[in-house]
Amino acid sequence: MATTRRSHARRRSGASGRRISLVALVLVLALTGAGLAVVLAPGGPDFATLAGPLRSAADLLDPPTPSAPPPTSAGPSAPATTASASPSVRRRTSSAPPRDVTVVDPGRPNCAPKPSACGLPDATNTGVPKGTALTIVNGNITVTKSGTVIDRKDIRGCVRVQAPGVTIRRSKITCGDFYAVASFDGEYSGKGLLVEDSEITCGGPGTGLGDTNFTARRLNIHNCENGFDINGSVTVRDSYIHDLHQGGGAHTDGIQLAGGSDITIEHNTIFDNNGTSAIISHPTDNSDVLVASNLLAGGAYTLYCPRERSRNFRVVANRIATLFYPKGGAYGPWIDCADEAEVRDNVWDDTLKPL
Repeated sequence: MATTRRSHARRRSGASGRRISLVALVLVLALTGAGLAVVLAPGGPDFATLAGPLRSAADLLDPPTPSAPPPTSAGPSAPATTASASPSVRRRTSSAPPRDVTVVDPGRPNCAPKPSACGLPDATNTGVPKGTALTIVNGNITVTKSGTVIDRKDIRGCVRVQAPGVTIRRSKITCGDFYAVASFDGEYSGKGLLVEDSEITCGGPGTGLGDTNFTARRLNIHNCENGFDINGSVTVRDSYIHDLHQGGGAHTDGIQLAGGSDITIEHNTIFDNNGTSAIISHPTDNSDVLVASNLLAGGAYTLYCPRERSRNFRVVANRIATLFYPKGGAYGPWIDCADEAEVRDNVWDDTLKPL
């Protein structure tokens, strides 16, 4: 299943031409006492074996404490007309009771130019807290010890998590490979990954964080083709996804849902200027999803809801900004959202008028 899902994610992120290759010689170095496996591969990029130079565990670990592009083929295609302005039809099933959602500064319009003025995420209140001293760590990392805490690091490489209860906080991660931070379905069980108060940059094609069993809080993600790739059991809150990679045929999404359930995307600022979407769902395979209290802008459509079927997909109290296009996205603010389980209190950011 993980292989199928990752193949799907590669197609949606515009990276279908990337082939994962194993080099004949693979040297596995286990850093004893730290539970940190660093795998060196002398060949090309390969997320099955994360490359990086040998270093001591003490260096890394703390004790546990335009013209608008058409939508991608992986998501719904854009019709000639914009999405319905009325969210009143709710045909799809809801199995969970609604919960209260905080409406973003309901009396204040035009939050997009300075989101933090409305209590929303931007560069001033996400990422590594100002004044935090970081220790440089060169190379890619695989974490295999449960409860590992990575704190106050400047990681110049990718991070792959293969153990439960791992925390990454107050760190900067710069990775030019497929995923900057990976928590893949099926690679461990138990308590999920927590990433908070950190900055992630890809420097081009690639995904900031994916794809299963993690919580992201107060992240600043930029220069990635996709901010998040989500498969299930994920919460993204209070994060700023912006200035995404647009070149080389990229199909850029702030957050893309590759399927799965138990997903919360709440109180984030997601700006995708010339890409596909701020948030794009899977056409058929999403359930128990909450998209709430976000500030969204850009894309072909800013928000793609499930095109064909879903269960308990809720779109509540979001703001759509006209920062890049008069319609929010090039074609409109959203598509296929009118018949979801719950659609309410969504407004235009600049006027506070209902969508």
